[in-house]
Amino acid sequence: MKQSLTDILLELCVLFGQSLGVSAFDELVYQRPNKSCHTHTHTHTHTHTHTHTWVVLLYKILLLYLSHKAAGQKKLAAMGSMEEEHTCPMCRDLIGRAHPFPCGHSFCLTCVQESWSQSASCGKQRFVCPQCLEEQGEVVCDCCPENKDDEAQAAVKTCLRCEISLCEQHLQPHLLRPAYSTHLLVEPLMDVSHRRCPTHWEIFRYYCMDDREYVCPDCIVEGRHAQHQVKGVRKVEEEYKIKLQSMFEKAEEKVKQGEMMLQEHQQACRSIVEDSSVSDVSQVLQMGSALQAQVGRLVSAVINITEQERQQAMERVKEDCSRVEKDLNQTEGIHRFLGSLLDESDPFLLIWAFQTEDSQMMADLSSPLFTPPQPSMDKKRVLENVENKYREFIAETLRCLIELKRDLLSSPLTLDKNSAHPLLNISEDLRTVTRVKTRLPVPEHPDRFDHWSQVLSCQIFSSGTHYWELEVEGFWDIAVTYHSIGRKSKEGTAFGCNKISWSLTQQHDRKLAAWHNRKKTHLSAKMSGNHLAVTLDYGSGSIAFSEVGSSSTLLPLHSFSTRFTQPICLGFGLYKPELNSKVTILKKT
Repeated sequence: MKQSLTDILLELCVLFGQSLGVSAFDELVYQRPNKSCHTHTHTHTHTHTHTHTWVVLLYKILLLYLSHKAAGQKKLAAMGSMEEEHTCPMCRDLIGRAHPFPCGHSFCLTCVQESWSQSASCGKQRFVCPQCLEEQGEVVCDCCPENKDDEAQAAVKTCLRCEISLCEQHLQPHLLRPAYSTHLLVEPLMDVSHRRCPTHWEIFRYYCMDDREYVCPDCIVEGRHAQHQVKGVRKVEEEYKIKLQSMFEKAEEKVKQGEMMLQEHQQACRSIVEDSSVSDVSQVLQMGSALQAQVGRLVSAVINITEQERQQAMERVKEDCSRVEKDLNQTEGIHRFLGSLLDESDPFLLIWAFQTEDSQMMADLSSPLFTPPQPSMDKKRVLENVENKYREFIAETLRCLIELKRDLLSSPLTLDKNSAHPLLNISEDLRTVTRVKTRLPVPEHPDRFDHWSQVLSCQIFSSGTHYWELEVEGFWDIAVTYHSIGRKSKEGTAFGCNKISWSLTQQHDRKLAAWHNRKKTHLSAKMSGNHLAVTLDYGSGSIAFSEVGSSSTLLPLHSFSTRFTQPICLGFGLYKPELNSKVTILKKT
């Protein structure tokens, strides 16, 4: 095989170096004379000269390659050092925004919050740098004897004035003697240099609120902070703890609110699964068998549509629960974080930690918890699909369809005893309210009406279509109202006398009137019985009051059209005791 010039030169270099030896080869490359070389013949000298030229050239090329390789390795090492400086020592990810501890170590925000949350959950009373904890270990007392027989005790405090760490025994003079009252005691520190001014080498005793940095007395004397708001470290600690306490209480309240909301929606999810109007198809099957094959197709269609809608409703509720859980976990993390800050005894760590996260924590606490809409199924769409498909059905089919419609739209409804006026008696099953002549001994409650004899439903609705049937007697007022309606005064709290409620009233002469925003609309229609239906479509903003006829047909009485912007509920008002006024929420059969 034909060899290249490079291969030949390499072989010559190796052979020539082996033949001459290392010292002779070095002399030849660097053109140093060697006495032994002068004894060769002229021919050999000529060959030797040519070989010498190529070997020198090759050797210099090799030296250049090695020097470039070494420079590249140094550059890579420098890049690695820079990368190490910008890498979080806990998760080993690059730090986008560094969060340095007072000791100088930096971590990413996620690791800082996780470390502090773990410290709080483990019952630790202060924040400790994870890296310092691993590197330094336990701080020992500087005043304990250093004899081999006597082991130094662990320090419990560090005096920044004396620059020593003290155990429980040697700390007593600092606690008891007035001369030490001005000494600043913090948690044990291995190195107090981080608490010194790097310019004047004095202990930090003050904090500049404008520059957001610690300052020593000499910094103040020099006038760098002359026009700034400078306060003592302990004073800043007290002010921050007041703010932290307020934020802690707000976070605690938000956690409770989130837990309550999560429980309500989990119960709503279970209610959807257990709702017989959706899951139980026995009534639909019974109807189909009576209407033969054509109605049988209707039954199958309704079952499929309702089952599909039920699945979608459950998925929506589960998604809402997941969002509530996410907000709750975030708020709980802030709550633990604030609790740990409140327990922090080192003002430097407290101030630094609070300033690092104060704006973000305030933003998180100010943002409201995710409030899911009232879980419900889009039953209106189910019914529209069924109606559009079978409009031509015979009268019996239409009658069955109307009954099915009411069953599907019916929503659970009970009375809220905490909102009931003392002149209203609520039944044990929370379905009947009766007007009484003597005030009942009920406890005070912020939700209770104190002037008008009214009561609200427990259930609140912010979406979907709903239907209820009521049995009414005497002088009654049935209303759809915002849940935020006032409870504690006469003015603007009666149903229909404000912008946030819509009501139908039957007076003592059985005449009907519709009320909204103090406007009364007299109705020509009268109820022949005492069976009333209320249909609510939150999305379209429609409210319909109807009388349920003897054949279960709906006879329209009055309707409102509006746009809902808040959660709503049903309200019942019974104003005349002498007419045996009573309202009962009818159960679905």
